[in-house]
Amino acid sequence: MKELENPIWTALISAQSHLAQAAGAALCFPSDIAPFGAVAEPDLLLDDEALLRIGAGNYFLGALPRLASGWQLKELGAVLQMVYQGGALAAPPAAAICELAADDPAMQALTALAFPGYFRPRTGELGRYIGLREAGRLIALSGERMDLGRWREISAVCTHPEHTGRGHARLLVSHIMHGMLEQGVTPMLHVGAANARARALYQSMGFAPTRELRHAQLTK
Repeated sequence: MKELENPIWTALISAQSHLAQAAGAALCFPSDIAPFGAVAEPDLLLDDEALLRIGAGNYFLGALPRLASGWQLKELGAVLQMVYQGGALAAPPAAAICELAADDPAMQALTALAFPGYFRPRTGELGRYIGLREAGRLIALSGERMDLGRWREISAVCTHPEHTGRGHARLLVSHIMHGMLEQGVTPMLHVGAANARARALYQSMGFAPTRELRHAQLTK
């Protein structure tokens, strides 16, 4: 599973290569789709032109580059990668689930409460996104982000603070997992290494830790 050691790079040279933008020795997503750049291996030097193309405020995960003078990488704490190692999954109840349009602004508004800056106006184009609504308001969300071919990332798992503790995250993640497994794709995800509650949830659903990845934001 060497491809998983550098997931953003793997996505950009495989299933999501049609979205890859060259930036010197790096590749990046369009900034309105996902705020990530990647290099093939650690310590590759990126010059000023490449870094401007990636954009201050965007992120690296896993392999971190060396930077031209005037730029910095602000490390944000380790991210734990987890890969599904369970078996077949029965279809979860679907009555309350709503499929979300790629350009639904409610997704960006909800994720801003938990992951400000990560979900962009066109992130919804990366995969399937589903949610739960109450009184017309989106209260919980989950979807697909990085596509590595054999593996696909579950992302944007969040619930509005007024609606936590009701099993919404488990239900939505189960739906996304089931869809992936039906396609012969292995679900994987990333979670803050210090987020014990989320780690416990995912482990109870059949995900196993594989590695911790460095996570840093590009600043100037």
